[in-house]
Amino acid sequence: MKEESPPEDETHGPAAQVPLDWVTLQRPLPPKPQGMGWRDYLILLLHIGAELEHSLMVQYLYAAYSLNDQTGTPEQRRQVGDWRSRLLTVAKEEMGHLLTVQNLLCLIGGPVCFERSHFPADTDFLPFPFRLAPVSAQLLAWYVYAEAPYDWQLLFREHSQDPSVTLREDIRMVAQSVGDAPVTGHAHTVGQLYDRIIEVLADPSHIPDTVFRPETYAHQASWDEWGRGYRPPPARPGETEPPAVPIAERSNVIVLRLATRTEAIAALRQIGKQGEAAHLRAANDSEPSHFVRFLTLLDAFRQAASEQEFVYKVPVNPSTLGTRDQPEGSTRIEQQTSWLWATLFNLRYRALLAYLTHSFRLARLVDPREPTVRGAVMHKVFGEMYNLKALAGILVRRPLRDGVPAEDACAAPPFELPYTLALPTDELDCWQQHQDILMSSLTICDTLLTRDDPLAPALTTDEANYLRALRQLDQRSVAWIDLIKGGLPRTGGHCT
Repeated sequence: MKEESPPEDETHGPAAQVPLDWVTLQRPLPPKPQGMGWRDYLILLLHIGAELEHSLMVQYLYAAYSLNDQTGTPEQRRQVGDWRSRLLTVAKEEMGHLLTVQNLLCLIGGPVCFERSHFPADTDFLPFPFRLAPVSAQLLAWYVYAEAPYDWQLLFREHSQDPSVTLREDIRMVAQSVGDAPVTGHAHTVGQLYDRIIEVLADPSHIPDTVFRPETYAHQASWDEWGRGYRPPPARPGETEPPAVPIAERSNVIVLRLATRTEAIAALRQIGKQGEAAHLRAANDSEPSHFVRFLTLLDAFRQAASEQEFVYKVPVNPSTLGTRDQPEGSTRIEQQTSWLWATLFNLRYRALLAYLTHSFRLARLVDPREPTVRGAVMHKVFGEMYNLKALAGILVRRPLRDGVPAEDACAAPPFELPYTLALPTDELDCWQQHQDILMSSLTICDTLLTRDDPLAPALTTDEANYLRALRQLDQRSVAWIDLIKGGLPRTGGHCT
């Protein structure tokens, strides 16, 4: 990309005061491996994109869960709640990106991918190493970088007229936080990867029309399933417009079903526009990109009186693994009752990913009023999302280790991946796997309800009630799966 003269910023002076060598220098993405076909290469890039979206989403969720809006003045609690809402908004939209990538994989006949980076992780395609960490100015600076356009001069032009955001100072801080990583290490932003995917996808000599499989449309995720809860609320009777919702707190979940090359390219461009691509945004588009959301959040967070006052003492990269198997750079959850809660969190995370993967095997019926197994599985997906939120809220109030109160060092959601995300080939065995996860969860719930741990805080009434409700729901789910299994043959079964 040819470098232009830096634009003048009447509010903050020339944008040249930002280190432009840092801003514009980008390592090129690795080329297509020699001997690999173009369709295979496109599937590889889409898997990398899916893992990237999943990794970013989990890190944003962890950061949101680390914020403590239970202390300080009412105004401070409101402010911290706003910070969490902004992080959760981006995480929800990343989920939409992840699902749209799965739809594109279906369209070209590739396997869906809900994998993501483990920690520690270091690849040429990640904008920074995967790291579950509490909110800090430095962490937010990395998030700004991950979502940033590779030509930041466009951002200077677009936002220099807004005196409320000191972009020059923020971007200098981002540059200082990531150091020379854009040149010597993790050099790639999210936008670079999507630009490469679009480049390959748009070339019929690389990806001919015969690659596309429009018959997969019925199996793809849709906005009807995922996006309904993320629009501004409808108007009440007598109101002419819906209640105002601050733009920063609105989630615009993009989940697009695809049947053609043109639709696929348009979907990727829309994802890019929502993430970081300022050059794709219309002049009257008031929805802030992820880049702008994080830049604004970084500015607000730095202006807070004491950032540590509003952040739980969560560990970096929490882990439930034993000392011998503990990954480098992780923090073991040592307190045994807290460890059980964290293990329960991992089980529900696995259940969520298993249901998600299974949903792409199950086609929807033409009549949306007709109940389907797919609809029930989608209901399970949303239920597991609420479980993760509830369990995260419990973990940050539980001690990390014996003898140290949670106020000084607390546990946190580990988001550890299971040994495999692959589903069995046989449909009956898929349902058996769901049932196995539920049975493991029931065992842990029973243990937590009956456990006598003098070194851990006693269960609160809310925690005990949650466990009992979860047990009851899981027992119903086990019985429901038994009914489904009873209607399936031993091999080759398929649900619609």
